[in-house]
Amino acid sequence: MVWLQIIQVLLLMNIIHLNKKVLLLIFFNFGLIVNVISQNEKIKNTNFALNITIGNGLIANFDNEISHLNSLYYSPTLRVLWKPNHLLNIGMESAYLTISKQDSDLVSTSFGNTIFKARLNAIPILLVFNMKISKLDIYSGIGISYLTSRLEAFQEKVVVNDWYYCYNLGIGYSHSLSKDFEIGIEAKSYFFPRIQKISGGIVVNISYYFLRW
Repeated sequence: MVWLQIIQVLLLMNIIHLNKKVLLLIFFNFGLIVNVISQNEKIKNTNFALNITIGNGLIANFDNEISHLNSLYYSPTLRVLWKPNHLLNIGMESAYLTISKQDSDLVSTSFGNTIFKARLNAIPILLVFNMKISKLDIYSGIGISYLTSRLEAFQEKVVVNDWYYCYNLGIGYSHSLSKDFEIGIEAKSYFFPRIQKISGGIVVNISYYFLRW
């Protein structure tokens, strides 16, 4: 019986200048474990599972320089992972993020006084990869984000929607409550290069294995 195991983990770090400011992009490419088994052998006791994770926590919003904190909001997150009983898991992740919010009771302008309200929300939709290393879950995802900008002034409302690419990184720890339930904590960040924003914080997660085969 011949076994060949190849473990590959690549770390790619690029520094890109945007409007003369530096945005640090860290992108993980997760490796795959490939088991080569002789032709006469069969794979035994292979377990597959689908896991759903719901989280909520405080997410801080920054400009492309982490030192510039703009706002802090609670943000729900959702992730579904396919776990094929290997090192690498794959799935989808989304969240509802409030990137910026401004409410002013009365603003004086050259056109007169008005109540001013502004919102910038993001819903990222990411293909996410996960590996468990030394009891820590490492996450990395890439995808697109649905951005909604709302402005209200002089009793008029303007809504602008658009799609931009984004990516995220995360590291977490989970504790098993039962065969199907886990609770955990995760530090994560979402990156929006087009609008030069970073949303990151601490999220408390509850996970449920809703399907096994």
